[in-house]
Amino acid sequence: MPDSAFRNTSNEELPRARILLVDDTPANLLSLEAILEPLGQDLVLARSGEEALRELLRGEFACILMDVQMPGLDGLETANLIRARERTRHVPILFITALSREAAFVTRGYAHGAVDYLLKPVDPDILRAKVQVFVDLHRRGEMVRRQAVELAERRQAEEVSRRASELEQQLMGIVGHDIRTPLSVVLATAKSQLSDASLAPEQQKAFERVARGGERIQQIVDLLMDFTRSRLGGGIPVVPRAGDLNELCREVADELHVARPGRVIQCDFSRDSLHGVWDLERMAQVLANLLDNALKYSPESSAVRLSTWEKPDAVFVEVHNEGAPIPQSLLPHLFDAFRRGEATHEQAKASLGLGLYIARAVVEAHRGRLSVRSSKPEGTTFRICLPRCADARSRGSRAEGPVAAPAPMHA
Repeated sequence: MPDSAFRNTSNEELPRARILLVDDTPANLLSLEAILEPLGQDLVLARSGEEALRELLRGEFACILMDVQMPGLDGLETANLIRARERTRHVPILFITALSREAAFVTRGYAHGAVDYLLKPVDPDILRAKVQVFVDLHRRGEMVRRQAVELAERRQAEEVSRRASELEQQLMGIVGHDIRTPLSVVLATAKSQLSDASLAPEQQKAFERVARGGERIQQIVDLLMDFTRSRLGGGIPVVPRAGDLNELCREVADELHVARPGRVIQCDFSRDSLHGVWDLERMAQVLANLLDNALKYSPESSAVRLSTWEKPDAVFVEVHNEGAPIPQSLLPHLFDAFRRGEATHEQAKASLGLGLYIARAVVEAHRGRLSVRSSKPEGTTFRICLPRCADARSRGSRAEGPVAAPAPMHA
């Protein structure tokens, strides 16, 4: 695995190593402390074998420098107890003593778990060099341990993500086929029966309810399909083609006026036509969502304003309503999935909270931006900024003439 995979666990970011100094003579401890201070590690002092054992219970150490001759537990007995504990069994011990240089005594020290045996007076440079080796080994071991933990966490996260992706793909199949197929039969049957002029009034109303319910289910299915596509990483596909954005705005406004005959949608265009290259079907979905929200959350007596204007390389669309302002606490999360504004019980039942999430995904698939501002004096305004052509990816780029066969893009 490359080093870049663990850039967050460099030696510089690891905590300092702890070194345990054990000697019953304060002057000796002071001398050892002065010699090892340049290493820049944490030096922990113990004045007896018993105190050393207590310190070992409080944390890990890179190595132990221990005098052999001490009252109570001497160095050899302390080493035996250290080796007897699983947690401290592998901590390196360096004995420091003024005792005999006889080979038998030195061998005894190694038999009690020493990795080195230094005789006083100790050469400071040699002592620092030996301790630095154990410090480096300890820090490398700590880095490997952290990398192992990170790798395990990463693998666990990838496994969770993989299972979630598989579940979403299964849901796509269920929603896209297992629900749509019987739903299309229900809608076709309802529409066929509604075209029969001989239906009794109660039958007419019953099939109208079936048709409305089926269309509502169809809308929910479409929203869930778009949401799942965006979550799977492929994004919501858009296929740009040349068209007139103002004409699209008029068509969407007319459709909503039929659905809500008592409401007024005021179109305010800076010019009669606004030509460019966009996915008009997807943009109609965005406009319908923004206008429907504006009508839903504004007073019946007020008008909703739909405005468009242009700049050399971009076009703008605004949908404004005079309803109550969106709470400031909700604004940062308004475009999150399954988030809704403050609504009545009936409004909440009619909304999944996916409309604005998908609207933003569609606009971003066009390399555009969807934003909102809301206040009590000014009302609420959603603004769409789109490049003149949906494939204008670089800042300031401007397409000249028609674009041939633009490739599909994704949010």
